[in-house]
Amino acid sequence: MAFSFGFSGEDIEEDPNDVVHQTLETNAPGSDEPPPITARTHILEELMSTLPDKISYSTISITSPKGLTARLPRRELFDVRLQLMAEDDGSSSNPLAGLDDSDLRPNLYEGGYKTWECSIDLVKYLLDRGPRKDLDDIVRVNHVIEMGCGTALPSLLLFQYALQNALGIYFTLTDYNVDVLRLVTVPNLLLTWCSTLDEARSKDLFPESGNPLLSDEENGDVYLTPALLTAFKHSLHTTGLTFTLLSGSWLPIQPLLSLIPSSPDLNTFIMGSETIYSPASLTAFTEAITELMKRVTCGKTIVAAKRVYFGVGGSVDGFREECARRGCVAYEMEFEGLESDGVRRCLVEVQMC
Repeated sequence: MAFSFGFSGEDIEEDPNDVVHQTLETNAPGSDEPPPITARTHILEELMSTLPDKISYSTISITSPKGLTARLPRRELFDVRLQLMAEDDGSSSNPLAGLDDSDLRPNLYEGGYKTWECSIDLVKYLLDRGPRKDLDDIVRVNHVIEMGCGTALPSLLLFQYALQNALGIYFTLTDYNVDVLRLVTVPNLLLTWCSTLDEARSKDLFPESGNPLLSDEENGDVYLTPALLTAFKHSLHTTGLTFTLLSGSWLPIQPLLSLIPSSPDLNTFIMGSETIYSPASLTAFTEAITELMKRVTCGKTIVAAKRVYFGVGGSVDGFREECARRGCVAYEMEFEGLESDGVRRCLVEVQMC
């Protein structure tokens, strides 16, 4: 059965500067749940080929405790709805799965269309401290992995920084649903790239109306012309930015690991937001990150989460215990950017012993 975090149904795109406070509501799991989706990899160009000629976006402004601000564009949820409805040929019983009142459907949809408040906490943290001590530390990172990326705000911040500083980095982005990757994650990467273009390049690619992402407007439309898509792919290649996009379940772990390139010398930084909401998700996530960190000489994970997920059983204490059982050290980090009027939120750092 489905359960909801109490969103209005439109997430935070109505006012992208607001942080949604979630109230968890759940139904008991049913015996009619579908089996988990098997992990598989997807080619970036193939996902891009399914996008319409125009996408609508809104820009979310996130300010850290030190006063640093990131402006990150995201595809509007209504625009995703329009594409799904246009693609519906009647063969799907629920073409808008994930865009109704349920935030999670076990083994069907894992909330990726929506931006979760803990991902905003993680962006604030990265703005102030980066993967290690500050955002400049990303130069020391070879491989960024975001588990359960969805709208991928933390990865968008690091991608934006890599583009602006011509840093070649390997990104691996995973989400349970391939439709989330193609309809949200990939468009957001495109939008983020557009936001880093200089005036001269923007005039070439937006000859008529200019690059809307360089304006002060919070909302706009971007036309995905062949020239724009070609320039995007060329920019990734010349900068040395590579993406692996994975959908499906984290378990069993071996199929997942076989799809994520790795070598001992890859300095690996793993991120996750709201990935430990239930005992099942907590266990799968912990096994995935520990096995990923075992493969490299230098690696660590930062997880943004609520202390307790009422109604579905996930908790930071349970996560720390699971990490300890798997030979990891997990501890809550001090960070003043975690304001909350409800359930306490926190950031947890995980490293191998």
